[in-house]
Amino acid sequence: MLATPTSNPHVYNFDATYDEAGAAHAERLFFLRSISELRRWTTFGPPVLLAAGFAAAAAFGASSWVTILLSILLALSIAGPVFLFVARPIAVKRLARKYPVRRVVLTFSAIEITAEGRQSVVPWQRIKHVWSAGEYLLLVLGKFGYVSIPRHSLPPGANEFIFVSFKSAA
Repeated sequence: MLATPTSNPHVYNFDATYDEAGAAHAERLFFLRSISELRRWTTFGPPVLLAAGFAAAAAFGASSWVTILLSILLALSIAGPVFLFVARPIAVKRLARKYPVRRVVLTFSAIEITAEGRQSVVPWQRIKHVWSAGEYLLLVLGKFGYVSIPRHSLPPGANEFIFVSFKSAA
């Protein structure tokens, strides 16, 4: 963990080291929590509605193409989240392998993450929640997106700075 001192004590500049297993675990925790807290209706609504539609179509003797279409859509509405639960951690592992060390800069206005010349700047106002996910701190941007920071890479005081910046931007 390399933390660069700055002239402003409330700005943090450090290297964050990502590991594949920890990042995948944090992704799974984010996925499950986002389903229960951020997108409950968009995850569980379609299967329930499609199951009800399928039952109604079967009960009222709808054409076979209608019941087949509803059953296919029902299967896809269930398989989609299951696929994402498996595929997203694999993608996160690949990203952690490709960019194991990323430069993180915490300022009063934003968080900046740089990996091999690519920089992403996220203003504190875009962050909706700050969640704990195992050894990672997740800065939630929305239903499907977040910025993760390994806790072991945070310099002293950075964790508190993140919470204060998040709350003051809200």
